[in-house]
Amino acid sequence: MKRCLTLILAAFIFFGTSYELTAQIKDKVWFDGLARSYFARDAIDRTNTEDTVSAKNASNGYNLLDLNTHVNPIKDIEIFAQLRIRNSFGSFFGSGTEINVRQLRAKGTINDKVRFSIGDLFLKQSRFTLYNYDEELSAYEHDMLKPYRDILHYENFYTENRWRLQGIQTDFSFKFDRFIRTLAFDFFVTRPRGSTAISGNTYSSDLLLSGATMVSEINKRLTLSANYINLFEVASSGTENISVRNPVYDLALLHRFGNDKHHFAQKLETGFSQRHWLHSELANEIPDSISNQNEGMFFELENKYNKNDSTLSVSIGYRYVDPNFRSAGAQTRRLDYAAGKSNTIYPLYTNMSIQRPRSVFDLVADDQIYNQDLSSNLMVFNPIYSNVLPYGDASPNRAGVYLKARINQKNKALLGKIDAGFFKEVIGQGTKEKRSFGLVKAALKLNMHRWFNWSKELSFSASSESEITNRGGDAISSVNLFSHQLNAALSAELAKKFFIQASFKQFNANGNEFLTERDNYGDITYFASTQVNQRDHMLSVGMLYKLRENVYANLQYNWWGMTFKDEAYSDYKYNRLLFILSVEL
Repeated sequence: MKRCLTLILAAFIFFGTSYELTAQIKDKVWFDGLARSYFARDAIDRTNTEDTVSAKNASNGYNLLDLNTHVNPIKDIEIFAQLRIRNSFGSFFGSGTEINVRQLRAKGTINDKVRFSIGDLFLKQSRFTLYNYDEELSAYEHDMLKPYRDILHYENFYTENRWRLQGIQTDFSFKFDRFIRTLAFDFFVTRPRGSTAISGNTYSSDLLLSGATMVSEINKRLTLSANYINLFEVASSGTENISVRNPVYDLALLHRFGNDKHHFAQKLETGFSQRHWLHSELANEIPDSISNQNEGMFFELENKYNKNDSTLSVSIGYRYVDPNFRSAGAQTRRLDYAAGKSNTIYPLYTNMSIQRPRSVFDLVADDQIYNQDLSSNLMVFNPIYSNVLPYGDASPNRAGVYLKARINQKNKALLGKIDAGFFKEVIGQGTKEKRSFGLVKAALKLNMHRWFNWSKELSFSASSESEITNRGGDAISSVNLFSHQLNAALSAELAKKFFIQASFKQFNANGNEFLTERDNYGDITYFASTQVNQRDHMLSVGMLYKLRENVYANLQYNWWGMTFKDEAYSDYKYNRLLFILSVEL
């Protein structure tokens, strides 16, 4: 009898302790994340007879799980870790399984006033100091290619135009009852690149990025903000005696007014940059020297009108960016054509096994060719895809006007967008003549089911993007380059959450341009003439099943390729069968 009572008491104590521990874990530890299954089968088109060396078809795929663990040891502290488990198809018993920590961060609040984060940070300031601009040809893309873009952005940490950096960040704010309403500060220090070995006895220096932001709401109508950022190398952390310095200063004034139906805003933003290389001498008695020093400024004035019901938005402005303006945090591109990254889908083609030129399909589907590191120099770009604003709004040597408009019916039956810009070089490059640029982007989406009050969705979307570059002068220095992208897509819901989709993407480019070559200090050394006359195509059909907003299965077939006219390159065509199962936990 005593044994029974003892066992019952022990059981109550055990289960009570277990319940308390489970409750504590539930309160202090929680999970989310993402799971994805990916399979692709690529094949050479049957009509292609110039490539008998490459495999006729190739398959690849994987399963992965990104498990996000959130630990709250105390009320105001959270530890975040993202653990990735990835298994390639065709691997068994763990032979092809990779396990690594993809993200790690600690954040919290001190005395309910000062917030801090340590580890992986996602940072963004103004469009001229720290901003991760979208990749080419992605502005008005249709929803059928969204699974491709989702993977591209997720794998490269492209989130809300922020750069993913590792360091420490803190911010705090104040409220006042006179003179000004609020005052907020944000500070961070990150290390985009650590010291690495260049050769046996040579090591590069640590590359650091520090920044600060101040935002003050003076009154209900007036807001003042300032940004500072500096990319610099710590010479003492390596064996090289050359280190870069690139501070950028930004000041913006925003004025707002309106009523219950309309809202107006005017924004004035300006700033300047400095950049030079510091040469630290080995002997302490010799002072440091400075080389390749330059300064540049920018100026932008924008007027914006919004209807408060979100049916209409119009922005018009003027922007000037000096030729010597340099901002590593805002001018770093997502795609660097000089980085040496080859296409992962049939990188070589023809019987000569030459490197296949990059196509629109690669820009859409290949997440391995993109960049996550900040660059102190202007990156190489392909002018046929983005020649007007290759570095976003912070592109140097540009001055001109721009227009942005959005229209959206209240029932969302019709959505329209248009972006236009007309710019000119501030100074000529290689000649006194200046390039002039034109940019027009337009998109239209018809939700026909909303017009006819159908229960199942039926939508059609189309977009057009055109860029033109001209420069006068003699036959040698003149420039005339035109590129155009056309998108069209149709989506029909046959059953609840089950869609049939079709899309077509075509890109044309023809004309001539000069490719700019620069040295290690970013100075122009040569202009290489290039002729372009090509056409890219991408046709897709498929099925989409949405279990809910962030859980879907997508099966699609792509026909894609590139045609060259009057060029030395050989045409190519490929096919792809793609399956994606994506689950956001």
